Amino acid sequence: MIMKELQLAAILQEELAPHFRKVYKNVSLASNKFYPYWKEWHSDIVPSAQPQIDLLLVDSALWLLAVELKLFRKTNRGQTNLPFYAGIDEALALLRFGFMIVSLWHFFDEEVELEDVRTLYRSCDSLVMNLNLPINYQAFRMVKTNSEVEYRRLYDGGRLETKELPNAYGKSNPYQSNIDSQRIQDMLRAVLRIPHHR
Repeated sequence: MIMKELQLAAILQEELAPHFRKVYKNVSLASNKFYPYWKEWHSDIVPSAQPQIDLLLVDSALWLLAVELKLFRKTNRGQTNLPFYAGIDEALALLRFGFMIVSLWHFFDEEVELEDVRTLYRSCDSLVMNLNLPINYQAFRMVKTNSEVEYRRLYDGGRLETKELPNAYGKSNPYQSNIDSQRIQDMLRAVLRIPHHR
């Protein structure tokens, strides 16, 4: 069932669309002329337009939420292609863009050994929880049944799994009130034609 993160983003966009006002995939501030916009309207000191936003969700109240996706696969050597902390740096960087909530979702291909899945999940979950990082971390095993892919969310150190879609809600972003974050939100809303929340 090996796929790429871009394909995973497209599949999740389609599956999450009925639950949100709008779902965008692979949004890049830099490709939306962020740097000239910032210089024209704010200052010559331009913040970085990185990282790319894997999923940008607009909820029913028009709040913007962001998701960083990481897809764990088995390599030819039998190991996973990513370390347990993959994506934490990007999720933390997304906080600067002022999203109401930022999530990090780890997806494990069904070829990854279950014990490896549990170890990686426990390690990342422990790091996020013990440092009280303001990101919504969730992990899923992807299992193909017939021609469809099921997402089984990991709980309880990875011992318990339930069939469910990812939940984009969780810890609130402390960066929301930062002036530069609000300006980035304004720019994103203008480019993507999203009204302000009610």
